[in-house]
Amino acid sequence: ALSIKLIHISTDHLFDGSKSLYAESAPPAPLNVYARTKLQAEQCVQQENPAALLVRTNFFGWGHRYRQSFSDWIIYSLRAGKPVTMFDDVYFTPILADVLVKSAHDLAANGERGIINVVGDERISKYDFAWRLAQAIGLPVELIRRGKLSGASLLARRSLDMSLDNTQATGKLGRKLGSLDGFFATLKRQEAAGRRNELLTAVME
Repeated sequence: ALSIKLIHISTDHLFDGSKSLYAESAPPAPLNVYARTKLQAEQCVQQENPAALLVRTNFFGWGHRYRQSFSDWIIYSLRAGKPVTMFDDVYFTPILADVLVKSAHDLAANGERGIINVVGDERISKYDFAWRLAQAIGLPVELIRRGKLSGASLLARRSLDMSLDNTQATGKLGRKLGSLDGFFATLKRQEAAGRRNELLTAVME
């Protein structure tokens, strides 16, 4: 009613994992309730606000005390000397939260609408993500253990490949969205500058 631009944050969990680097035009094939409800959310947003920008993504970064991110969980576990088991058969295209936010706002400012994948430039396994993060931050990589989702007994079915193709986003923005080495270096600089502590105290309840 107020003509305010809406950016809806969606997910990369919408597909069955039978392919890699899904484009925006790929037909969704959700495997679990989470994926189905996220798909329904996209459909509701598009129906109510056709001008909205729907961002499919998978992001990480420093979180607050009540909601750890994927990278938080890895870092805090390794710093506490706790082993972590990471799947080496699950793939995704993670992006640093800060880069996601700027990219989404730039797309919105350019008048973009509809579904756009805003993810990092690298497709990587969860295991390799954890290993490279630990190496970049200076944490013990020997605590990272290999596991396989295909052999895990989980209650919900999960996709083995959630990677998304960011060609459309990079074309519209005229730039790459970034590599993991750059993201991890930024994460390390942010902690040294006090960003982690700032976010830990930002949400009180």
